[in-house]
Amino acid sequence: MFLTALLLVVAADAYFILTTLADLFPLNNVREAKRSEQLTEVAVNGPILALPALLLVWAPAAGLPALAYAGAAAELLALLGGLALWWLPYLAGVTVPWATAGTGETWAALHARTYAKTVIVLPRRGERPRPNLEHMILHTLMLAAAVCTFAAATAL
Repeated sequence: MFLTALLLVVAADAYFILTTLADLFPLNNVREAKRSEQLTEVAVNGPILALPALLLVWAPAAGLPALAYAGAAAELLALLGGLALWWLPYLAGVTVPWATAGTGETWAALHARTYAKTVIVLPRRGERPRPNLEHMILHTLMLAAAVCTFAAATAL
């Protein structure tokens, strides 16, 4: 379980970095994002997504299963942040305050510019921004990573 958890955490972080920096249209639409936006997103979120892997590896080396639990909790918190960012606007029409930090745009405008032309499988809910497939895959990876990391921590 340890190796599965580690691979899932690393895969989620790698997937995030890849889809943030590489043009994989129509999965993503980084060509419409400013390079400064891409680099800021990776600089802020990349280390947060890498932290669970570091804690998971450190836990058995230090003989402290609590570190693995902390890694699992960090993965879960990152997932919850992503779900709040993407799913609250879609399901409840509520935008989280950090959705457009530093961009000077509304979430709806940022979504229309960078995500609305990507693969979206969810039905429309009025004019609300919809989570795209790129982020649905990321959230699934993160959920699997969190669950497996909790299981790995229990096994330590």
